[in-house]
Amino acid sequence: MPGPDHPTPEHPVRLRVAGLVATTLMTVGAYGAGALPGGPDGRAGPAGALAASWPYWLGLTGWLAGLLVLTVAWWRLGGTLHRPGHPVPTRWLLATGALWAAPLLFAPPLGSRDVYAYACQGALWLDGVDPYAVGVADGGCAWTDSVPSLWWHTTTPYGPLAIALAGGVVALARLAVSGPDDRLLVAIFLFRAVAMLGALLVARYLPRLARAVGAPASAAVWLALLSPLTAVHLVGGAHNDALMVGLVVAALALAVGATRTGVPEPGPAPSGRPWPRPWPALLLAGLLLGLAGTIKITALVALPFVALLATVRLPRTLAPATVGPPGAMAPGGVRLARAVAVGAVLLTTAVTFATVTVATGLDLGWLAALPDTGRLVQWTSLPSGLGMAAGYLLRILGHPEAFGPAVAWARALGLAVLLAVSVALVLRAWRATGGRPGVSGHGWETDRPPVAARRSVTTACGLAFGAVTLLSPVFYPWYALATVTVLAATVGQRWWRGPLAVLVLATGFLVLPDGLGLAVRTKLPGALLDVAVVIALTAYAVRRFRRARRPRANQPDQPARPDQPAGPCRLTGTDQPARHDRPDQPTSPIPPAPRIPRSRSGSPTLGAGGGGPDPVSLPVGPGREAATTAGHRSRRSGSAAHPGAPATPRPRG
Repeated sequence: MPGPDHPTPEHPVRLRVAGLVATTLMTVGAYGAGALPGGPDGRAGPAGALAASWPYWLGLTGWLAGLLVLTVAWWRLGGTLHRPGHPVPTRWLLATGALWAAPLLFAPPLGSRDVYAYACQGALWLDGVDPYAVGVADGGCAWTDSVPSLWWHTTTPYGPLAIALAGGVVALARLAVSGPDDRLLVAIFLFRAVAMLGALLVARYLPRLARAVGAPASAAVWLALLSPLTAVHLVGGAHNDALMVGLVVAALALAVGATRTGVPEPGPAPSGRPWPRPWPALLLAGLLLGLAGTIKITALVALPFVALLATVRLPRTLAPATVGPPGAMAPGGVRLARAVAVGAVLLTTAVTFATVTVATGLDLGWLAALPDTGRLVQWTSLPSGLGMAAGYLLRILGHPEAFGPAVAWARALGLAVLLAVSVALVLRAWRATGGRPGVSGHGWETDRPPVAARRSVTTACGLAFGAVTLLSPVFYPWYALATVTVLAATVGQRWWRGPLAVLVLATGFLVLPDGLGLAVRTKLPGALLDVAVVIALTAYAVRRFRRARRPRANQPDQPARPDQPAGPCRLTGTDQPARHDRPDQPTSPIPPAPRIPRSRSGSPTLGAGGGGPDPVSLPVGPGREAATTAGHRSRRSGSAAHPGAPATPRPRG
């Protein structure tokens, strides 16, 4: 079966056309089965008035057919990225993504009705009503019927920048047209423009980030910007997550100093400057991350990793060391530089967050609204699914009232695991950047190359977003956008690019175009699936752990590392490592010197088997090579190496 790892015979241009046809078909079908404005209870799907009418089912059929064609075209396009002699350029992929997204810009909202809630929240803010205090129905929004009734009386969980952007969109819509219906249509189009701004940020900075960590930029673009998940939820759904992800990716790329061609390797600081040049970019990275945090709080997951990437970017030489190898950084200079870099990113992020909050006239009331998002209990959240499975078991045992507490306890356990995993990932990234004492022999700098350190930190950041997505009390498909986009920058190994692509495909099919999630109709099977997933992951982790311990237990002796010589050196007779064993010298093999017999007193014999001092205490050099050559010649001929020396028989051993 063709896939990302197996090139296919289709020409990429044909796949580009197929994807365009697919998104066009999805757009047409969305006018019958999409999240259209109005409808009973804010729905126009199977549970609404159009459930028994043929336009809905015809539109749903067209949308599903288009999504299937888009999935096949995207999957096969991944197989053509690295064809021998015909690689697909990154710019060609970006143009293909823009072409596929163009029809969806004119479609009704897809996969969610959140965009109507955005419009109502922006209208409330413009009218002087605090959206952190009242819901859209209580505030008198004119478009409340388009919002699901579950969220009519709940306050908004979005940050002040998201509310300000929504207010700006509604203000422009009021200036452009008159009438609530026309204004809502204009607002939807403008919300899509904001989402496309986030996509443009990803398109600009994701290839740079991928090159900085040693991954192919084309694979990153293919996975993050051309997938059905992106088409349906980033473009079609117009979620706030789009701009948040764009700002996070831009902050990561700026933190590593990524450019169009890669990342300049660290070097000495410019003469006459006490600090290196990257500081403005690091401050800008903190600024962008602070803006992302004022859209959705989950953006701050990237904060420690952006700060650690800033330390990797620092030049290795800020102040000359008094001891150690040439160009090494003194211990105090390392600690000071890292502290300043981390402090600059953290301080800039905090100042930006506070400034936006004060400028919009809003407070932190949106943080109190975050628990309200957990009112839906669905198996797409792993802790919720496990709690549902336990609740169903308790119902069978005669305790139906224990279903709610079982879900609550499972969610609390999931949050505890999330905290532990997040701390472990931060520590892993910290070690990768040389946060612990280095192993280069001097303890002042890490022995890992900058590319490897950047890749480790970026991967840890993507896994942290994945942990938040997987272990949070609630999961929606567009929550995976941050995880997929950040991890897409690190997919240098093809063996796990395929599984990540499969995960993207599965996530794209979890909701219907009108926003109805399949998890609502599959509660018991989904809960059992979560249990099976946990069992499989546990078995895999135990197997990996046992496999990792087995070689250590069976291997008798481990050779000493090059920076930690064990015992006297074979050539020098001291504890100083030989030249070819030192990490700062090239590793060229040196043939062992021939053995020279000794007399019983310990002095070298000068007969057929000897020709000079003991090679154990004689350094290797051109003169030594001549002496050993002479020794070889004397052994073969049986004559003395020096005139007048008596010939002695060659001893054995």
